[in-house]
Amino acid sequence: MKPLARVLLSVLTVALVGAVAVLAAFVVGVRTKNPSVLRAARVIQRDVMNRGAMRTAGTTESPWTIIRHRGRRSGTVYETPIGTHREGDLFYVTIPYGPGTQWLRNVLAAGGATLITRGEEIEVVDPRVVPIETTPMAQKDRAAIAIFGVTDALVLRVASSGHA
Repeated sequence: MKPLARVLLSVLTVALVGAVAVLAAFVVGVRTKNPSVLRAARVIQRDVMNRGAMRTAGTTESPWTIIRHRGRRSGTVYETPIGTHREGDLFYVTIPYGPGTQWLRNVLAAGGATLITRGEEIEVVDPRVVPIETTPMAQKDRAAIAIFGVTDALVLRVASSGHA
């Protein structure tokens, strides 16, 4: 092997090992609910990933739902892309970063929110955080739940359903 090829192979190997190490640290940090890792993950999610998801979220072409919620202190209306699973009049949402996310705290404080899913706006109420294993998400997203150590889910009820 030529010296230049050897150097390039070494650089690529180091880069790959580094990327795997960062990914492993991220997964371990999320699983153990490390505050520094969760904070970094939330910032990356909010500032990078959510912007891309918001381009189509809530439309018939997107798997993402938009949750519209109002800031607890500011009163500002925010929209955040989330993954949901609906069964009847209940929506289930995994909470991979724990219950400290701002959107979740806003929804809990307000007692509800608006979901925009598949082109439809749906008012939801009675938000509650429950153990993930008590929801349909436990089977549906089993691999991601196991990898990231997700323990909680949010349950929301469609406002017009009339159940308590």
